[in-house]
Amino acid sequence: MGKPMATSQDFANWVCGDEIIPEYLLYVFRSMEQEFERLMQGSTHQTIYMPDIKSFKTPLPPVEEQREIVEHVETETERLWELIDRVDETIDLLEEKRQALITAAVTGQIDVSEEKGVIQGDD
Repeated sequence: MGKPMATSQDFANWVCGDEIIPEYLLYVFRSMEQEFERLMQGSTHQTIYMPDIKSFKTPLPPVEEQREIVEHVETETERLWELIDRVDETIDLLEEKRQALITAAVTGQIDVSEEKGVIQGDD
């Protein structure tokens, strides 16, 4: 492996050199999930065997372009997490409003009779 390491037989280790940055390789591997699933063998204990690992190919743009790709992925990921947080906050607010509406209907604060066809609040 080129360096002293302790690892399990189920790990393949990559040590990045001057031509590839670790964050870029991480995102390449994350994008290969379907390929990894396709290559897994074994019924009880699934693994990808060394001949398949040795056959992996990856795009290798210049290091500066790799950095730009990593920055773009991280920026977009951060933006998506912010959107997820906003959706979660909206869901929480809607659940609170739903519960308040149910409470108001059960306690008679609003009229939900079918005869009127609309919900009317007491003023």
